[in-house]
Amino acid sequence: MATVLRVGRFRVAIYGPPREHPPPHVHVECGSGVVIVRLGTGAAPPVLWTVHGVNDREALRAFRLVEEHHELLRNAWRAFHGQGPTL
Repeated sequence: MATVLRVGRFRVAIYGPPREHPPPHVHVECGSGVVIVRLGTGAAPPVLWTVHGVNDREALRAFRLVEEHHELLRNAWRAFHGQGPTL
């Protein structure tokens, strides 16, 4: 697992093979909970995928964080999974 971004109490991580799998996504940890957000491809935006142990307000903050840093996170996913710098 690689921590890609830290903002306040949020930590955005990408897991590597063989544990991790497509589609491209990130794990946003907040306290003891996690929000998983699928990264968009091309013009498609990110999509909230799964929420575990995080209230709606914190889940929305986590999602907005991914939206704000979407390009950075997409490039990190591709670099970490050996697919080049852009989706």
